[in-house]
Amino acid sequence: MKTIMIVDDESDVLEKVKAFLEEDDFQVVTVNNNRTALEMLADNKENNFGLLLIDTELPDHKKTALFSLKPASKIQSDISNEENFLQKPFTRDQLLAFVKRQM
Repeated sequence: MKTIMIVDDESDVLEKVKAFLEEDDFQVVTVNNNRTALEMLADNKENNFGLLLIDTELPDHKKTALFSLKPASKIQSDISNEENFLQKPFTRDQLLAFVKRQM
């Protein structure tokens, strides 16, 4: 199973998301800034990351969400497609369903 990277500047969100995903047997790496995430992706020659969950704002809203991105995909992610976003706050079940759809 490929690893999920979570990028968020809020440590409590990182801990919560990591705990939820690890309870469901996902491998998780947490990062608190974009620069570190980009460095890790550049160093990741074996494409171990199957999914990135990145803290952002929903398009045309002021609400925060996790944006999903498949780093190894040759298809560009559609940032206007709300199915690629999970609005905060979310429950454990909502997170797991979202991740499973995106994987």
